[in-house]
Amino acid sequence: MCSKAYDFDGFVGDFKKLLIQFVKMKQSLGYDYTSQADGLKRFSQLTLNYNIKNHALTKEVADAWTAKRPNERDVTWEHRINDLKQFALYLSNLGYDAYIPACRAKINRHMYLPHIFTPEQLRCFFAECENIKPHPLSNKHVTNPAIFRLLYGCGLRISEALALKLRDVDLKQGIVTIRNSKFKKDRLIPMSPSLTRYLKAYSLKVHTISTPEDHFFIKKDRSPISGDSVYNTFRSILWKIGISHGGKGRGPRVHDFRHTFSVHALNQMVRQGVDLYCALPILSTYLGHASVEATERYVRLTEEAYPGILETVSRTCAYIFPAVKAK
Repeated sequence: MCSKAYDFDGFVGDFKKLLIQFVKMKQSLGYDYTSQADGLKRFSQLTLNYNIKNHALTKEVADAWTAKRPNERDVTWEHRINDLKQFALYLSNLGYDAYIPACRAKINRHMYLPHIFTPEQLRCFFAECENIKPHPLSNKHVTNPAIFRLLYGCGLRISEALALKLRDVDLKQGIVTIRNSKFKKDRLIPMSPSLTRYLKAYSLKVHTISTPEDHFFIKKDRSPISGDSVYNTFRSILWKIGISHGGKGRGPRVHDFRHTFSVHALNQMVRQGVDLYCALPILSTYLGHASVEATERYVRLTEEAYPGILETVSRTCAYIFPAVKAK
């Protein structure tokens, strides 16, 4: 799929041509680089306040751009510094004088241990989904059970599920088309027969007058469903079935359905005797990862989740899945 060409209008100042060359270079390597380019465009506007000579990036200019902003999240600050650092390295490689800014953001990168739902927890969760009470202004009792089943049944990201249009869900063939996902790629996702039947029943209730361009998951007013709405229902169901929430950043999260799908799928393939060197590329493609390495980092095995296959995994790819101990 061809993405919309980036609009380079707005780059100004002494670094204008070099910034455009830099962004085009990144894009030629396969990076989308839209948000980074937008940030560098704003950086170019800041440089108008300085007397820049010979395309030299001075410490004064770099410090002005990388200074912490009021109420700015550390992760946003880190990304902004890193984007300028990449451009500074580009300048240096071209022979220009360039001050290389160092990252001053101190990010707390604690290891998040995904919540892997057990089969019993999933049974309780989906049973409670059926108890969501109808509301005169909402389709929540119909849409949310279908969304959660799709997230677990296909390992989708919540953004992918909510972006689906009616034309993207082939209920005859049982195939979902994910368009322009995280890495700007399309992929086809086969569904199980039971999930296909469930979504077919959902569609018959909701899409009586819909067009192919309507969202697959919609409110009663036919507008798209928000991620916040799904998350609030998710938290409510967890509370009702007795699964405690660890607080902000600790989960369980809606995204853990994707982790659970990955772990259960890998578990099933191992049980069926599939070589892990074959299983990982299959899972990587299904999940829409950019590389097998991303899948290796994505799936975390614990003794609680895999009491029966740790020995099998350790014999074949212990270097891929290091032991993770819950705190």
